[in-house]
Amino acid sequence: MNSAGAKGIDRAIPILLVLLTWTALGGVVGNGFVNYDDDLYVTANAAVRGGLSWEALRWAFTTTLGGNWHPLTWVSHLLDVRLFGMNAGAHHAVSLAFHSASTVILFSLLRGITGARWPSALVAALFAIHPLHVESVAWAAERKDVLSTLLALGAALAYTRGVRRRVGGWTLAATALFALALLAKPMPLTLPLLLLVLDWWPLGRWSPVLPGRDAAVSAHLLPPAALWREKAPLLALCGVSAIVTVLVQSSSGAMQATAGIALPARAANAVVAYAGYLRKVIWPVDLAVFYPYPWAGHRPITVVLSGALLTALVLLALRQSRRRPWLAAGFLWYLIALLPVIGLLQVGEQAMADRYTYLPLVGIFGAVAWSLAEYSARGARQARAAALLSLLAVVVLGTLAARQVRVWHDGATLFSQATAVTSGNYIAENNLGTALLKQGNVAAALPHFEATIRLAPGSPKGYHNLGRALAQSDRHEEAVDRFRDAIARDASDPLAHRNLGLSLEGLGRRNEAIDAYREAVRLQPQDARTLDLLGVALARAGLAAEAVAILEEAAACDPTNPSIRDHLAVAKAQLGTRRTPADSGTLPGR
Repeated sequence: MNSAGAKGIDRAIPILLVLLTWTALGGVVGNGFVNYDDDLYVTANAAVRGGLSWEALRWAFTTTLGGNWHPLTWVSHLLDVRLFGMNAGAHHAVSLAFHSASTVILFSLLRGITGARWPSALVAALFAIHPLHVESVAWAAERKDVLSTLLALGAALAYTRGVRRRVGGWTLAATALFALALLAKPMPLTLPLLLLVLDWWPLGRWSPVLPGRDAAVSAHLLPPAALWREKAPLLALCGVSAIVTVLVQSSSGAMQATAGIALPARAANAVVAYAGYLRKVIWPVDLAVFYPYPWAGHRPITVVLSGALLTALVLLALRQSRRRPWLAAGFLWYLIALLPVIGLLQVGEQAMADRYTYLPLVGIFGAVAWSLAEYSARGARQARAAALLSLLAVVVLGTLAARQVRVWHDGATLFSQATAVTSGNYIAENNLGTALLKQGNVAAALPHFEATIRLAPGSPKGYHNLGRALAQSDRHEEAVDRFRDAIARDASDPLAHRNLGLSLEGLGRRNEAIDAYREAVRLQPQDARTLDLLGVALARAGLAAEAVAILEEAAACDPTNPSIRDHLAVAKAQLGTRRTPADSGTLPGR
């Protein structure tokens, strides 16, 4: 093929990859937000809902909400709200655009450092449409994943271009892009190590070079120490990001729930997770948004078999490292990229998560693609078989990915799937109940909250939400008991105290309700809704002077709320005329 034709194909492949990506995952634009961190990141976050502003930017760079410091992710959400408001489809479209851009950059990266067109295209296609990657794209709260990976791949592309062209400016660009990637999410911390893998294969920069490398690519060799030194700026950024991440997550309590898990148990879960992700690569079905941590430990046979599989793969890769270096390079990439989230330093209550595979699976896809390329080089029949297998994989995985996108349509669908394919999943039970409750389906929500309590009797969430469902059914006596159960397990939750007050008012126990509202206000002084409820209850109890003061605070917190202004006017009228609450008749009961 002549040079012009080759360049034409190289220009067409990125377009085809984007079309493939949107064909398989384009359904995300029809999805809504889900009731799992989307409220924290977008829908119920007052700072984000205000859109991009100088004050919001200051907040983005100083907040550690959610146990993370990722200001660039917050900026992307702020910009989305500024441009699209609360249109969920538009937010998802931005994430899909980032994912598409990462797919194109990945192709350009591999094409540039290997010279192999079709294996590079296959890796990018698998990255684009594998069902395990749907979670990162379809979940608004995981914007940090697609954004950080886009920037990390951009940094890798800049680094490899600098290496091949020996231009120092590319190194500066790689450092800047890597810094931005870490400001979006600390997951790419391992990028310097991944670049060392690329130095080994396919760049062939390690001395001595392995046989069979392209001489043009392998023209400049460096000893390992020099390769480490040239990545010093990236390693320095890693150190700073790691320290910040540990401090933020420790102070937020993200590590407390699993602090008591012994290192051997965490190591066993890491081994099972490494093997489990590989199984899901081959058979990506029964995916769930949350996989419960095995608090009782994995069965010994599961750990042994998982360890045996990993050991066999490591030995195979090492044995083939001279003839087929892509096997070792791909498997090393997979093992290294998963290290921050494999659970040796456990954060959160998940045993594993589909989103964690977003960057690591590039290594597995590379090992598969170059193995197929080697097979196809044996003859025309093998080439046809490899092409057919590649096409079949793309069609099947794309179909499964499109189906997985529909699972993320809404919270009820998402957590129905999770409860169906996992067991002992109190997070899924609780969130499914919450989604059903939001839909007004109280009867369907109740058994899921009861299941939450049965599975996690020490967690306050199930009791609180069961109390909410009972209150909506006007079963206030039972609701009061459940709210008290929740408070006994977490007395610092202002919503539990507020909802307790509402149910107490429903039973006519106004003085107790006022006490509950007072505690909620103490815990969350700037919450306009709770201040309003307290002020109304005080006014109806005849405490007009205190009611006016409280309602003025509520109006200051939410100056555009007409109900608060009305309640304040009535309370002032009571105070001015010294009429009793029964005489006024204009304040709501609760």
